[in-house]
Amino acid sequence: MFSIPIQEVLAKLPIAQLGETLMQFVQPFVEGMPDRRLQRVVPQAVQGILGSQTPVVTGMAQSTSRLEADVWPTAKRIYRFLHNPRLSADTLFEGLYRVAQHTVAHEQPPYLVVAVDPVNFEKPYTHQLEGVSTVHKSTPPDRYGKARLVRGYPAITATVVNTRVPATTYANWFSYTLDFLSQNHEIRCALRQSRKLFVERQVRFVGDSGLDDQKIVGWVQECGAEFVIRASHLERVVEIYNPHRQEWEAEHLQELVDTVPFEAEWLIEFKHAGYTRQATIQIGWLHARLPESELPVWVLVAYEAATDQGQERTLVLLTNVPIEGVEVAQSIYSDWRLRARIEHGYRFDQEQGLDVEDMRVQTVERMRRLFALVLVAAQFVFHLMEKWPPQAVQWLREVGGKLGLGIDRDGPYLLLRGLSAIWQTVATLTHLALHPFPHHAFLSHEDQSCG
Repeated sequence: MFSIPIQEVLAKLPIAQLGETLMQFVQPFVEGMPDRRLQRVVPQAVQGILGSQTPVVTGMAQSTSRLEADVWPTAKRIYRFLHNPRLSADTLFEGLYRVAQHTVAHEQPPYLVVAVDPVNFEKPYTHQLEGVSTVHKSTPPDRYGKARLVRGYPAITATVVNTRVPATTYANWFSYTLDFLSQNHEIRCALRQSRKLFVERQVRFVGDSGLDDQKIVGWVQECGAEFVIRASHLERVVEIYNPHRQEWEAEHLQELVDTVPFEAEWLIEFKHAGYTRQATIQIGWLHARLPESELPVWVLVAYEAATDQGQERTLVLLTNVPIEGVEVAQSIYSDWRLRARIEHGYRFDQEQGLDVEDMRVQTVERMRRLFALVLVAAQFVFHLMEKWPPQAVQWLREVGGKLGLGIDRDGPYLLLRGLSAIWQTVATLTHLALHPFPHHAFLSHEDQSCG
């Protein structure tokens, strides 16, 4: 049996380093709060979310040190934070944006690639909560492999995806039944807010086919930003300049895609679910304009040749970035591939990560506040991966259950489990120090049984 005193065990854990790193990370987040007492709740709530891997308030309170407060007082403190009338979810979202500005200022990328993506969160057994809506959910699919209509809440985020630490430039959790205008309105707010945060930087928005809308393209132009959007309406008509006739001629986009000449070819790796496959990519491009607005666009066509593990696929991207050569075309394709990081972030917020869908508060305002806290908690994991020495991060992953095998993945999930193990250990040891386990009760119980 080991006989190490509890205080010595606590001293060997990286509690002080974690606390210091967390306080530094959330400092921009809490700057706009009206009260220092509210500011002190934020690191405690973020630690609780990471320690319990859930936004359930009682779970958050159970993973805090008993030397600071017992479970019920901690839970009451967090509940008061979520209910406080002097605070709003918008204040927390503004804190998120300040964290994004600090992240970008620290990493200094040459330009910002911002992914904008709506998402739906499921509340499968909910019928009476405020603002609960019917949303379209494709993951997981139904038994026929198709998307489902379920009860839940829509949300949207815009995230800088070409930094090592994700940086949220817009976030909202809303309801279709409460003060909802349209999804396009939310997308426009995301574009404007992201541009407002980084007025002096070049911003390139990337989006999936849901953003293939001429109004959205026009809004990006209004912001003075660039865009790379996957085309979904290949039946549309665009205009191509004819140098012989010196005029613009209308053509179907699909016909142009089918005949575009490829200018470059290279081998690329795709990674998904722990597997890596290689494919040959061929790219070509052409210059066009949209008929009504006469907005100039470039059409980038990327063809993925068939392999043993995949099928032939053609990706069509629309952009306002002038494609003047192979290098620019490759950078546009690479930037669009970064868009997948926002989907990986959503999966980390859900499923085996922080389980954001398991909120147990009863108003949309409180859900929005918890949503902001979950986003901060998720970003802190990536911040830790970047900020701490590799040996310290490796140690946390080993605590989280790293097997030391080739199939191990050094992503955020394993680090999250390590953080959870540390804070759960602190909660257990501090409770044990204050309330030793009643071993004597077993002896008296055995005596009574024998009697």
